[in-house]
Amino acid sequence: MTIYSIQVSAETISTWEKALTICQNPLGLDDNLLEESLEVCPPIAYPHATHLGRYLIPNAYVRYDEQQQPRDKNNDADHVNDLVNNFEAIGYRIDAQPPIVCFDDKDNNQVKLRAQSGYNRSEALQRIGQDCFFYDIYSYESMYWEVVARNKSNHHSNPQLSQKWTDYQKEVVNAVDSELIPREKDAIDEFVDLIAADKTSKTRNRIKKACYNSCDVFPNFRTYNSVGHGKNTLNGFIQKHGFAPQGINGRTDEELQNQGYIVYCAGEGNGKASWARGIVNATRLGIPTWVIGYSTNRVSDLQEFRENWIEQFNETKELFLCFAENITGTTINGDIDENNFPVKLAGFMAQYMKPNAEHQGKPTEYGLVDVFGNSIEFDPEGDCLTLTQP
Repeated sequence: MTIYSIQVSAETISTWEKALTICQNPLGLDDNLLEESLEVCPPIAYPHATHLGRYLIPNAYVRYDEQQQPRDKNNDADHVNDLVNNFEAIGYRIDAQPPIVCFDDKDNNQVKLRAQSGYNRSEALQRIGQDCFFYDIYSYESMYWEVVARNKSNHHSNPQLSQKWTDYQKEVVNAVDSELIPREKDAIDEFVDLIAADKTSKTRNRIKKACYNSCDVFPNFRTYNSVGHGKNTLNGFIQKHGFAPQGINGRTDEELQNQGYIVYCAGEGNGKASWARGIVNATRLGIPTWVIGYSTNRVSDLQEFRENWIEQFNETKELFLCFAENITGTTINGDIDENNFPVKLAGFMAQYMKPNAEHQGKPTEYGLVDVFGNSIEFDPEGDCLTLTQP
């Protein structure tokens, strides 16, 4: 057996070689085939891992821990059958990456190994009576990088069984439960991008969202859907926090007047729809229109976004005042009765959801907030937020 790394001791190699003499080997694996496999299919360089060599090792020295099986539902019976048929028809394929392993931390003698991949192949080898196999041995900087490697390695062509998105979900949930990664959105995002790098962004996003729910993780930034009535929709926010339903639909003028105000949600401070409807309906009914601002997309600086939103709001307000001057032939000079101005800013939707340790893990922002993310009470007879902030 050729030694490819001085980091595997001579005693360990000698132990394996002695055991190989009594191994059944119908695939005819030997040092010559091992050399060919290294030329055709060299070992993969995994991040933060060191390759210690490729060896022909008795399977009895390799431990498969079902708890660490990357698959969501353990071995796949159909895939095991495909592997058996492939071994029997073709033999060992030197173009296929061998399973990856590391030294078993439960073995003080450093001769036993723990597998990161090859679970289905292990069962197939038992079925054909193959007692030894080629393995790539690695050492990892941490368990985190071991998990990354075992997911990246699970794409051999012997034949291939692609990881399903639920397989990745299982890995992330296990990583969070074992405290390999924090129970936080950013940590989950980074981990999924590492272990599922060969998947499309759509698939990775599906994995991430499933993991947020499985791990009870608040995404750091919440966006709201403009349709529907669920938790993360505009209507859901309005209903949860006790506002009157958006707009005027489904109510008579008398019911709206008894309601005392109209409310709209707007992703921009100069949104033409909310301004036009707000002025028309408020003037017609004699009640104020309150606008609640929010960001339609994730932004890196919510305070900056809200300050810009208010700037847009004030610029649009000035345009309507200019309109009033033009049609009346008067000059307002900024002297208006703010109590009677029909459109006002109530505040912003809470969107920064990172748990706050100082508040028993509750979201940093909650309910209706000001520019700085502080919760505020809605007062239908109060002042427009733009008069005091930013």
